[in-house]
Amino acid sequence: MNNKQWKAIYDNDSNYDGHFYYALGTTKTVCRPSCTARTPNPKNVTIFKDIDEAIEKGFRPCYRCKPDQLDWKGHKKELVAATKNYIDCYYEAHLTLNDLSDVLQKNVSYIQRAFKEVMGISPIKYLHEVRIHKAKQLLQNHSYSITEIGLEVGYSDSAHFSTKFKELEEQTPKEFRRKFLDLWKTQES
Repeated sequence: MNNKQWKAIYDNDSNYDGHFYYALGTTKTVCRPSCTARTPNPKNVTIFKDIDEAIEKGFRPCYRCKPDQLDWKGHKKELVAATKNYIDCYYEAHLTLNDLSDVLQKNVSYIQRAFKEVMGISPIKYLHEVRIHKAKQLLQNHSYSITEIGLEVGYSDSAHFSTKFKELEEQTPKEFRRKFLDLWKTQES
């Protein structure tokens, strides 16, 4: 257990729910970091990456924070974290909501509702934001064409890429590149 994990347990920090679970050797229970049960003695705590691993080791789910129940109030945050992680890893692929549904084993509308509730945007908008962020990095290297960059970050054609880029950045990829190069030239001189 590192200091960050201990602080999360001590503070009952729900931001760490889904990132790890902790088990108590004395009670043989496994909890979420946000569990409001009495603060454990650090010597009795074992950290697990997921609930299944803890259960396999003989720990039972806590009755208070119910780490094994999917409808627990923190589950949406865990689902959104998993959705974001998947998008961050595979943004360049042709991702659809059905792909996310298959991977996360949840229905499309539930994923959309949970994501919108937690993040304030849809998973597809988040996907476009990730792609455009990566595209902005690539646009700073003038050896790639705008079409190549669009394809590299997951768009099927340059028109769709340019449309989404302008929608999010209020400028075209070409304008962004030109402004970046102008700024770079003025800093060099």
